[in-house]
Amino acid sequence: MNNIYDNIKPFLNLIDENEQIILAGHTSPDGDAVSACFALAMALEKLGKKPIILLEDYSVSLEHIKGHHFVYKEDYKNLENVSLFVTLDCGDIERLGEAKDIFEKAKNTVNIDHHISNNNFGKLNIVNTKASSTSEIVFEIINSINKLDLDIATAIYTGLVFDTGGFKHNCTTKRTHEIAGELIQLGVDSPKVHSNILTMHTLQNSKLLAKSIDNIYIEDDIIISTLSNQEIISLGCTSKDTGNIVQYLLDTQNINVSVLLYEKDNNTIKASFRSKKVDVNEIASKFGGGGHILAAGATIKDMTLEQAKEAILQQIKNAK
Repeated sequence: MNNIYDNIKPFLNLIDENEQIILAGHTSPDGDAVSACFALAMALEKLGKKPIILLEDYSVSLEHIKGHHFVYKEDYKNLENVSLFVTLDCGDIERLGEAKDIFEKAKNTVNIDHHISNNNFGKLNIVNTKASSTSEIVFEIINSINKLDLDIATAIYTGLVFDTGGFKHNCTTKRTHEIAGELIQLGVDSPKVHSNILTMHTLQNSKLLAKSIDNIYIEDDIIISTLSNQEIISLGCTSKDTGNIVQYLLDTQNINVSVLLYEKDNNTIKASFRSKKVDVNEIASKFGGGGHILAAGATIKDMTLEQAKEAILQQIKNAK
């Protein structure tokens, strides 16, 4: 490993010094955030630690991963005197959502991430922007202490598949494939993971996909779709049923940028960006978000869906 991972050893020292360790992913957690949290939590438990994961609702497509019992279901205010707080796949402190207050009060904080927008907000940072995913970084950490097992390997492999789009995105490297090979050698059911993450979908997801197609707006090579909270509820769905819709929109012929905007029940709008060549990380940053050059996200407040659509459309035009 290169010097990007020099902070793994200090991180392991912090683990040795603490029994209870808080882990958290970003708001509206995706497959990489959830997988990285669960993989690290399982490894910590093998070390005799007591991990607690702070996560918002996540996709049912991740149910094949072990570790759901680590997710904290009580009021976050009950978590006091936190000594070690670890963020995973979180590009900036604001994306911690309700967990932000706990992070800021924690004695020791560790930031593990791969987003180019990450500003090293932890007291200790393990950030590799060349890694395919945060799960890839978690592999390097867990592998260094020889705590890999099939359950942990399955979680990590799931994160790799999710963030690389099945190893087709340009974030996929030789090292990504090497890690995937090692995980499969441990017994990971690769076809099952690929099916769960990339092809299998729920009826609710199909309903939202159909509605999002009905709501699309296309201008030149830009496609934007919106889903109001009322529309989501009327279809018997929730915001966690929006998985993969923005990627489906990007795969439309002659489209180079796709955006999905959907309202959440707390009067905020979630924006998901995908692109084939435009830097959507820069666009997302205009709205307080970030991510990768070709995949990013943001949470927008104080705008209607239509206002957000027009503002984002203008930013995309300016970036081209």
